[in-house]
Amino acid sequence: MARYPLRLLFLLLLAPAAFARSEPPATDNPLRFFTEEYAPFSYSDNGNVRGINTELLKRAADQLELEVEFAVVPWGRAQLSARNNADACFFSAARTSRREGTYQWVGPLSREHIVLYSLHPDSPKLEDFQDASNYRVGGQSADAYSDWVEKQGVPVDPVTEVADNVAKLQWGRIELWLAGSIAGPYIATQQEVNIHPQATSDEVFELWLACNRDFPEALIQALDETIRQFKEDGTVDRIRSRYR
Repeated sequence: MARYPLRLLFLLLLAPAAFARSEPPATDNPLRFFTEEYAPFSYSDNGNVRGINTELLKRAADQLELEVEFAVVPWGRAQLSARNNADACFFSAARTSRREGTYQWVGPLSREHIVLYSLHPDSPKLEDFQDASNYRVGGQSADAYSDWVEKQGVPVDPVTEVADNVAKLQWGRIELWLAGSIAGPYIATQQEVNIHPQATSDEVFELWLACNRDFPEALIQALDETIRQFKEDGTVDRIRSRYR
């Protein structure tokens, strides 16, 4: 049987059904949390993984005495790794009906709207997202935001890395860039590019940690409770304030 910190033993005893599907991962092998280049929520920095949601999850893991390895990889690979490995999760994942039953969820960690950005303050003029169907729109592959925009009837030209669309926008290869209301401006500012919102979703998208279906449910509960405590005690606000 796997060995866990004492503070988690009571959770394991209270949730025996959580492990009926498979054995929980041994603590000799660290848990694996995959993410992507999506500042300010997650990004690589001289071999380290940083960002708002990264820091939040690292603090939760430290408090629960869990050993977790964080890795920045292409977004499609992050999702595949979480689906195929019982000790793996990925973030920051939009929690959608399509994904709901595929993973277990911790969070939400953050929230943002979907926005269509252009290089020009006043063009193209859009009354709603459907009007963007007449323009070249850049998005990301294997991405819930791109899926949502395509459901509005707008074709999306995908790239693997979110930030690549800033260059495509500058080169005129796309006319609109779909990105999150927080990450989009942050990424553009890092590249010293001014972008302007032309359409914003009414819907708010929550970003979560999504874990394999066989990831121990007691750890899901413990992580979720720790994130909730961080929201209540101001830890989340203090982390976010450093990235504004």
